[in-house]
Amino acid sequence: MTSVVRTAALIDIGSVGTMLLLVVVAAAIVLLVVARFAGKRTAAPKEEDAPAVPLPLEKAPPVDWPARIAAAEAAGDKAALARHYLAFARDEIARGESRVAAEHLRASVGVAARNKDAVVHAEARLELAELARAEGDLTTACEHWQIARALFFELKEQPSLGETERLMQKHGCPTDWVLNDF
Repeated sequence: MTSVVRTAALIDIGSVGTMLLLVVVAAAIVLLVVARFAGKRTAAPKEEDAPAVPLPLEKAPPVDWPARIAAAEAAGDKAALARHYLAFARDEIARGESRVAAEHLRASVGVAARNKDAVVHAEARLELAELARAEGDLTTACEHWQIARALFFELKEQPSLGETERLMQKHGCPTDWVLNDF
C-alpha cells in the first residue's frame, strides 16, 4: 500500500504544481517555435545599411542681400555684385517672387556681361529662361537658353552645355539663332 500512496502523491500535484507544469510546457513550446523559425529569418540589417536618420537642421538666418549688394557696389566688386544679384534672385524664386527675381537676374546678367563673368552670366540666363518657360513664353526662354549655350561653349563646360542643349531640344528651340546679348 505504501507504493500506491507514493504513486498517488506523485500524481496529485495540486493547482500550483499544475500551473508550474503548464508554464514549463508552454515555455518549451515557445522555445521550439522560436528555434524553428530563427533559422529562416534574414540577418538583421547592419548599422551601415540602415538609412540615416535626418537630424533637424537649424535654419540659417536669412541673408541680407540688399546689404551685400550695397557693400559690393561700394567696394566696386563687380564679380561679387553679379553673384549677389544671382543668389538674391534664387532666394526670391524659392519664395515665389518671380517678378522681383527676374529684375535681380537681369541685373546679374548686366553686371556679369560687363565684367566678362561668363559663368554667372550663363547661370543667370538659365534662371531667366526657366522663369520665361514657367510663364509660357518659350520664345524668350529659347533666347536665354541660346545665350547660355554659347557661354557654356566658350567655357568648354560640356555638362552644362549638354543640359542646355537638351532643354532647347525638349522645348523645340531653334539651335542656330543669331542673337544679340541683351
